[in-house]
Amino acid sequence: MLKVYHAKNTRSTRVVWLLEELGLPYETEVLEFSPEALQSETYLAINPLAKVPSLTDGDLILNESAAITLYLLAKYGKGRLEPAQGTRAHGEYLQWLIFAEASFMPPLSAIAQHSFIRPEEKRVPLIVAEGQADARKIIGLIDRALAGKAYIAGAEFTAADTMLGYNFLLASLFGLWNAETSPNVAAWYGRISARPGFQKATA
Repeated sequence: MLKVYHAKNTRSTRVVWLLEELGLPYETEVLEFSPEALQSETYLAINPLAKVPSLTDGDLILNESAAITLYLLAKYGKGRLEPAQGTRAHGEYLQWLIFAEASFMPPLSAIAQHSFIRPEEKRVPLIVAEGQADARKIIGLIDRALAGKAYIAGAEFTAADTMLGYNFLLASLFGLWNAETSPNVAAWYGRISARPGFQKATA
């Protein structure tokens, strides 16, 4: 049985959402996003970096949301939620799937760290401002990329949308975009956030 370690509004949202979209049976262990929960001896044996998500599949442990996504699709996806491998569409899909974590998450993480995660005396307002500027630039890029498209990789919903959709959940919580400044993002986000899998992952 697959088991996902999940904390609300963290990257583990991507994993729960994908599992729901794939219709796979899984167990969830919900953790508080706190040092006490994430740095417990029990959880450190699962993830030594004290972060979420973690996924176990038998004796296999995975701790990176993008790796978990690709693993689940490869083992259980049966061709669902990704374009055919080797096609141009698959290349574009991979670009956005990796972009979500490699390019978009760093400024969002910086905002989170220096707005509420770190102790107040260790927060740097300049880092928050720089993160907001970088994130808004990326949001503008994605808004242009979504022009004329239902989903980030084209006409079909894919795992790139679950990866990137989580980023926009955070960006929305941080007040970084709205329908007036990002109309294509707003239309896309409306579609993906209405999906039952998203609703379950963010409940």
